[in-house]
Amino acid sequence: MDRIGPLLIAATLSLPVPALADPPAIEFRRSLQLDLAYERQTDDGDRDREGAVSPLFRLIGEVASEETWSGFFEFDVFSERVWERGEPRSTTNTARVNQAYLQYDDGFRIRAGRWLYRDEREWLIDENIDGVMARFDAGPVRIDALAGRVGWLPRALFEPGSRGDRIAYYGLLAQMEPADDRYVEAFAILGDDRERGAGEQLSLGLRSWGELGDGLTYWADAGLSRGSDNDRRLKGYGFDIGATRLWEDHDLQPRVTVAFAQGSGDGDPDDGTDRAYRQTGLQSNEARLGGFAKLKYYGEALDPDLSDIRIATAGVGLTANDVVSVDLLYHHYRSVSVTQGQDSHLGDALDLVLGLRPTDALEIDAAIGWFAGGSDAADPDRGMAARIEMEYAF
Repeated sequence: MDRIGPLLIAATLSLPVPALADPPAIEFRRSLQLDLAYERQTDDGDRDREGAVSPLFRLIGEVASEETWSGFFEFDVFSERVWERGEPRSTTNTARVNQAYLQYDDGFRIRAGRWLYRDEREWLIDENIDGVMARFDAGPVRIDALAGRVGWLPRALFEPGSRGDRIAYYGLLAQMEPADDRYVEAFAILGDDRERGAGEQLSLGLRSWGELGDGLTYWADAGLSRGSDNDRRLKGYGFDIGATRLWEDHDLQPRVTVAFAQGSGDGDPDDGTDRAYRQTGLQSNEARLGGFAKLKYYGEALDPDLSDIRIATAGVGLTANDVVSVDLLYHHYRSVSVTQGQDSHLGDALDLVLGLRPTDALEIDAAIGWFAGGSDAADPDRGMAARIEMEYAF
């Protein structure tokens, strides 16, 4: 799979260079954003608190977006002020380039530069990647091939130290639609840690999502983690299944969601094999469950990776007048690998998520989550996380 990168670069360099008769058209979009965040954790009576305020200006430019050759950039200027208990207040002012790429689109698509890639439910990838991506059709199958690194070039302007880890990623994702509004995808994503020489992780799997009719949507994700890490073999598995039933003909559009996810654990750390499931490291585990606002579907407060854990989730929600959406979710956590006499109960959590769309230009998302740990749970004993995210486009 590590040959994908050179092949994509060679394909990009072989594309015909456009002849520019007239200056390309540039379309701009702007937005102002304000993010507020607060977290509190309690462990054996010790309480940690942290709050942050982050105003941001975003400029997006699309160059010749309808042409065979096009360009795109997304540029942020923001300030972040952080308060943490026992620490002096800190303020960071930064200008950063989120995306900047050239694209060729004529029967197939190739992007080169820094680009955002998100999969369905962001279970695999939600990152800005520096590299090359190709998308093409092979009969009924749409194939995405990608190669690159996160932060290969500095993400913040005038800050050379803002590069990411030296982990090279190569991926193949093949998607098809065997029935209307039902999708199946196979994936293979390799992460090669070149900085520490720690080894390679190969994530393999199958997934499906879509509509089953009568307001019922579903998802089913299954993955394997293989490879090596510091002379230990990787041999984990993980899956996530769930469904949402939505009553669209009701004024409040009520919905109910049930889901179950599990990532394998490692019961014997000394046998040379790590059987704990590892996600790709590019995921965000965020999605919408019928409402306006994205939510952390493994819990706002704990927000765990899917490793050595079982997560049962139940939720209800409603949407009123296409202006307000509300989701209430309960999560129950258990450990997969436990020692004799240890309680597998890790804790329980409750999330409340609100989405507001008062105008076409204004979006407001808010969430608050509470977590209470089990008797044998690791840190924290209790936790709370809250956030408000506002965006005004003009």
